[in-house]
Amino acid sequence: MSSNDQKYLDTSMRDFRIEILRQVYDDEVVEEAVLGISDLDIYSTSDSFFTRINKAARQSFINNNIILTSEQEKCLQLLQVGNLFISAPTSFGKTFIALEYIMRNSSRIDDVVFVVPTIALMNELREKCFSYFGKYYTLITSDAELKQYYDTSKKIIIVVPERISTKLFQQYLNAKKIDLLVYDEIYKLNSIDSTEQDDKKNEYSRLIKMNYIYKYLINRADKILLLGPFIKSVSFDRSNIKIEKFITNLNVVYNKINYTPELTSYFGERSEKRFVYFSSPGSIKRFLEKNNHMSVEYNGSDDEIIDWISENIHPKWYYVEYLKQGIGIHHGKTPIFLRKYIENEYAKLDGYIHTILCTSTLVEGINTPTNNLVIVDTPRNVFELNNLIGRVGRLNIENPKSGEIYITSEETYKMYNPDDWIDLKIVFESDEISTDSIEDECLYLDKKLTQEAQDNVNSLSVKLEDRFNINYTEIIEAGIEFKVLDRFIDCFDRITNHEKEFQVILDIKFKILNEDNKYLSGMKLNKYSFYDPNIESEYLSFDPVYNLLVSTKGMKFVIDKFSKAYKEYTTEDINLFIDTLFQIDEFIKFKMMKVVAIYELFDEKRIFNREQNRAFIQSINMIKAYYDSEDGYERILVDLGFPKEDINLISNRIVDYIDTNGTENKLIKLRKDRDIFNQLSPFGKGIINKMKSRD
Repeated sequence: MSSNDQKYLDTSMRDFRIEILRQVYDDEVVEEAVLGISDLDIYSTSDSFFTRINKAARQSFINNNIILTSEQEKCLQLLQVGNLFISAPTSFGKTFIALEYIMRNSSRIDDVVFVVPTIALMNELREKCFSYFGKYYTLITSDAELKQYYDTSKKIIIVVPERISTKLFQQYLNAKKIDLLVYDEIYKLNSIDSTEQDDKKNEYSRLIKMNYIYKYLINRADKILLLGPFIKSVSFDRSNIKIEKFITNLNVVYNKINYTPELTSYFGERSEKRFVYFSSPGSIKRFLEKNNHMSVEYNGSDDEIIDWISENIHPKWYYVEYLKQGIGIHHGKTPIFLRKYIENEYAKLDGYIHTILCTSTLVEGINTPTNNLVIVDTPRNVFELNNLIGRVGRLNIENPKSGEIYITSEETYKMYNPDDWIDLKIVFESDEISTDSIEDECLYLDKKLTQEAQDNVNSLSVKLEDRFNINYTEIIEAGIEFKVLDRFIDCFDRITNHEKEFQVILDIKFKILNEDNKYLSGMKLNKYSFYDPNIESEYLSFDPVYNLLVSTKGMKFVIDKFSKAYKEYTTEDINLFIDTLFQIDEFIKFKMMKVVAIYELFDEKRIFNREQNRAFIQSINMIKAYYDSEDGYERILVDLGFPKEDINLISNRIVDYIDTNGTENKLIKLRKDRDIFNQLSPFGKGIINKMKSRD
């Protein structure tokens, strides 16, 4: 162990703490000395002078009711004097340490950057920061907000890696110093194990981008805080940053692991809410189809929400039926506005949602409290399982309640090992090549190219310079992927000279982004009950991607088009199509935007002819407009959980609130405008009302 490592991974102490926690949670009397030795004195009920002094010294600046553990205080002391890497179980409160540090040093911290892996985590953190720091800091989660508040003196920037790679963010960060950089869930930078290559193949581009942003930001920050769970070692050989490592297995909540192969009662209830974990959205659907005989006692539902979804999506969508029973379905293909509603209702004591059927999008993505977890599918590895279990049980000093984990598979139960932590191998920190996107990994992360990759880059570079006067350095600055760019150049003449937008969209899907077309399965006719093998066509008679892009009424327009085209559709058919449509929504927002980055770079070089390349330019503008409006509010409002039907109403009004600083404060002001507010969906009203309650 090097001199700047502080490791607290004593297994015997972990077992000792588990027993002490069991006694605390069973309301048994535990001696003060024992609580002190185990760093569990936050559970002390003593009212002695020394106990009160000790607790007062560790009282949170954010919330007077929170007492920090000795190890949390130690982390704050270490962070005060230098950079810090923290590895600890989920319940340790790693992100809280970052927020506490900001509060204690807010007078001298102007620019904070949080990097998080998911939009869900970004939104959750934004809510916390607005609650804690809304009066002192402006919150930024998109380049549109950065553009509005570029010159504001105090900012907390919370972003996923894709956001911070935009030109505006890089311009800002090149000109400003970052007072505090917090890179959360740092394990997402880990090299991919050879046994997981097939599972992770489609994640290579994002893994490289996350490491590129890590490389970029650590060189621009005065203070660095890296956070991650269940990591026993990490090295910083290439960056050579000076950083203290604090690694602990301190767990301050008590969870029971139950092996229940005969479990039949999967769903929770209002008095005992529950997560049910699956490995994929498809697994959730198969589970529901197999167990559709399961009945849940109807305790009333949010009628406004049910009516809105029925009208704006479809009354036979299976989400609706389960929402009526208090069951939310939450995964990466669930629309953000519905995910946010499910999370918020679950978190309320009297909320309508008592069970969430979820993938790791929820369980690993946010910190929604739960005391019950059923693990149906086996996770990919021990680390993932530890991380799932670590999400159960939330600290409650006044009324501690043990978490219950139900494991239904013998394979999963045998896999569980709370002491099996990972050696984190950050891709950038190693000279080795970890992905099969060799050109991107080497160019973005400053690694030596193989001869074949060097030849590929040289060939493309010559094409770019000779024909378009573009240097490959500009490609890196724009964050463009090598393979996507290579395919774009190959079909440049064809795609830019199409006469119709439909043809352009077709080429983007099948010629440039052919690796990302997972949604295509749901467009195949043989997946539907009305399939006729005598018809030569392989896919639906209309293109939902193009129709979604041109729709002015959101998904409803495209769903109605399906209903009219295939009048004999069954409930299963409409559900398959709606699920496919939400996959397409994600495809447009996060995959087709790759082509937008290429267009913007080429457009700067004045390569396009507005008349000759009209259809191509218009197609790019359609893709851009799908996720963001000219004023920039669309992306912000989507992130916050507003459905598309609300966004035009809101953005048309809040642009007038020039003197009001911050999106949340503008939305709170909108609440007083009853003409607009009353037209919003129940989702939109709920989001604004929640903000108002914190005002």
